[in-house]
Amino acid sequence: MQLRRLHPVAWMIWTACATAIGLLTRNPWYLLLLAGVALAVRWSATGARPGLSVARLYGMLLVFPTVLNLLFSRSGETVLLELPIRWLGGPYTLEALLFGLTSGIQLACLLAVMSVFISVVTPVDMLRRMPSELAPIGLSASIGLTFVPQVRRSFEAIREAQLARGHLPRGWRDLPSWISPLVTISLENAMASAEGLAARGWGQPAGSVWRRRLAGACLLGLALGLAAMGLLPDHLGWGLALTLVSLLALGLLHEGGAHGRYRPEAWRGIDSWVSSAACAALTAFLLLVWIAPGALAYYPYPAATWPGLDWLAVLGLLALCAPTLRSWRDPD
Repeated sequence: MQLRRLHPVAWMIWTACATAIGLLTRNPWYLLLLAGVALAVRWSATGARPGLSVARLYGMLLVFPTVLNLLFSRSGETVLLELPIRWLGGPYTLEALLFGLTSGIQLACLLAVMSVFISVVTPVDMLRRMPSELAPIGLSASIGLTFVPQVRRSFEAIREAQLARGHLPRGWRDLPSWISPLVTISLENAMASAEGLAARGWGQPAGSVWRRRLAGACLLGLALGLAAMGLLPDHLGWGLALTLVSLLALGLLHEGGAHGRYRPEAWRGIDSWVSSAACAALTAFLLLVWIAPGALAYYPYPAATWPGLDWLAVLGLLALCAPTLRSWRDPD
């Protein structure tokens, strides 16, 4: 038995909707629920349960903003501690602690969502759906991301070969004997990558006029959405929605050249179900932004209050569990 993959576009839609929800709310209950959903989806999609290293990473993301805001923020009415020291003294408040903790929860939540995306979508999936105008940039970024791991593996191979020949490490004096083989191996890898790309038709001119115009319109929509998010705080939700729609349209406009594909990607009914559930979850949160924006916000200043809970938001978050509702396994 092997794990079956959802369609990459379905995962992109799920990730975009989950990320948008994580950015639209500061309520710690919703963020914790979204993080739990993301961990469950990753476990179901990859078969790898969260380990101790993951718990440590999320713990650091929670502790660092909390301690930082507690030490440097002096706002709030509920004083927990006050030290008579010039630089470290002053009131340490419960409100500062809660605000920093909420920021850490939001960071950990977004990281959990992106870990799902990284685990289920490969760079090849991204390159296949990148518009032809942006294909060289995406290809360069993909190759750049693999450069450091390749150099590290090459360095370890060179060091093992030197140790096998009886060479004793001498620190910085061994630098010239490492640089020359590293450069040679890197050039060989670059030549092999170039030959493989040329054999698969990368870089061939292709494209119709209407697709290029649509890609330009999507880029304009992306710029307008980012501008609305940055310059108009009251229109954050709509700017975010416009940004996500533009990015999705850019991904679907990919036309490519003569790219070989050994396994065609079929869009199945379950892909439609997962995409619809994710869009429904985002729609629920956008409705709350429009109808009751206070239901998604949480601001503990000046006095700490208990965060509220709206059942529409909870149902929207539960809809993101769609990828876990069945077993993603193919028969041998």
